Amino acid sequence: MSKIKVKSLISLTLPIFLELLLITIVGNIDTIMLKQYSDEAVGAVGGISQVLNIQNVIFGFINLATSILCAQFIGARNKEKVQEVITVSLVLNLILGVIMGALYFIFWEFIMRKINLPIELSDMVKYYFQLVGGLCVFQAITLTCGAIMKSHGNPKLMLYVNIGVNLLNIFGNGMFIFGWFGAPILGPTGVGISTVVSRFFGCIVGFIVMSRYCKFKFRKKYFKPFPVYMVKNILSIGIPTAGENFAWNIGQLMIMAMINNMGTTMITSRTYLMLLANFIMTFSISLGHATAIQVGQLVGAGEEDDAYKKCLRSLKISIVLSFVVTSLIALFRTPIMRMFTNDIYILEASLKVFPWMILLEVGRVFNIVIINSLHAAGDIKFPMFIGIIFIFIVAVPFSYVLGIKLGWGLVGIWLANALDEWSRGIAMFIRWTSKKWKNKKFV
Repeated sequence: MSKIKVKSLISLTLPIFLELLLITIVGNIDTIMLKQYSDEAVGAVGGISQVLNIQNVIFGFINLATSILCAQFIGARNKEKVQEVITVSLVLNLILGVIMGALYFIFWEFIMRKINLPIELSDMVKYYFQLVGGLCVFQAITLTCGAIMKSHGNPKLMLYVNIGVNLLNIFGNGMFIFGWFGAPILGPTGVGISTVVSRFFGCIVGFIVMSRYCKFKFRKKYFKPFPVYMVKNILSIGIPTAGENFAWNIGQLMIMAMINNMGTTMITSRTYLMLLANFIMTFSISLGHATAIQVGQLVGAGEEDDAYKKCLRSLKISIVLSFVVTSLIALFRTPIMRMFTNDIYILEASLKVFPWMILLEVGRVFNIVIINSLHAAGDIKFPMFIGIIFIFIVAVPFSYVLGIKLGWGLVGIWLANALDEWSRGIAMFIRWTSKKWKNKKFV
């Protein structure tokens, strides 16, 4: 059989980067536009962001499995199995979206108490939380369609969908924050309405785009008999990665609870810093996803040596990009932060973190690129165990020691997270170069 042709790294990375950038923008546009409403509103939305991110972790474990299995079956030239994977993954995430939404909607007050969000911020953001969390099923379907399109090597079409979602969300935010067209000024609640409406339309259009490109239709035959083998495959990939990501998010929630106890200034400062960190990560994540598509298809076609080289090449590019972008942001940190706020206390708390952001983001690159490649090759359990271990023996305890006990505040939090990322990153690099992932593929 002739070698499979995979798309070039740049042709995959560029549309993924633009799509992720737009997803990052739509995820943070609420924060950016709420700045015009009040710094307290920014802190309130930022204070619950880590909880809302859990929905993406849950959906992400299905989507990661979908990407891996689709890519490997595409590499193996098995179109029937690709269709089956798409069907099962959509149904699973639809069910998970409904369940997660119900949990967010019903237990919002309990959740906010547990993360120590100040009462004045909790009251401000409760309807936003119920809307965005309660109707997360729209996000579940959109993310699934995006994962399917990426595995087919064509992320460009979902990029256009996300452009539309962004524009619609910005327009809606403008209505409810600035009162455009006579709309009531509702603050975070209005932003929640805008976010949910834009995601609803993104879900519908994304599904139509994916169905047409992949020639997909729901067929009963994929559930008669019930596809136990396919569900087992998806869960065998997804549950370990969900465990890894869920543990990371629980760890970050524990760290967020520490920050929430530091007061509104620290909460708001952290929100602005994470907005910038998400932008920086977009470069590495896009390269990691593009590499995973290449690795998955090459491994599915039995071309493991080429897959090995692709990952290491992407890692080198990502390290350079992350260092350059983070260094530029650190260099211009004062004018950048003044774009968000002129509050002297927020500026004082956040500006001192930027030099340490370089250390954190460069270390994070190892995990983003190599873990994506390990997953694409079918090596699922090793990253899970390492991730769970290090978040609870490094990130959380050192955040407490450096941030709380020694009184270093956000600087201590960032240093603790940098130590976690570098420790895990080195472990992932050793795993990839050992080539123990070669016998882990699913097809």
